[in-house]
Amino acid sequence: MARSAERPQKKTYLWCDRCRRSYDHDDLAVDGGCPVCGGGVQEMGRVSAIVRGLVANELVASDIRTKHRQLIRMIWTRNGMGERYYRVLGPDLPYNRFEARVTELLCEGAEAGWVRFVFPASPLSEESAYRLEFDDEERFVHELEALFPPKPLPPT
Repeated sequence: MARSAERPQKKTYLWCDRCRRSYDHDDLAVDGGCPVCGGGVQEMGRVSAIVRGLVANELVASDIRTKHRQLIRMIWTRNGMGERYYRVLGPDLPYNRFEARVTELLCEGAEAGWVRFVFPASPLSEESAYRLEFDDEERFVHELEALFPPKPLPPT
């Protein structure tokens, strides 16, 4: 059945300033955030979204930065590690926003030099060739605790 027959189409798009992309309302993440970075989106008319998208494409050489972040996210979340961290930390936010924040933390750590991402010189199917290494694992733990402080225990 065609989408227009199921429900009326909205006359607006949603724009993410961080990704510099527009999205249809159906593309949003479950929590209503940007499906790529988890950031906030704003509603705008179709023409405005199209114009912004064209201007953004002219200003940005490529989406290599977004792809790079996606690869980093895939590395640290593989084998269920993302879900394990999420369960242990129990943050008060949706999982996709949690992933985006930890990915940002790891990118900042790489910039500061306490995190290293290892990528093979050419694409390989062997996942172990893509990995994350810490120069200071304790710093990662402290940074995670600062980003997602533990909830106080209920009084006994």
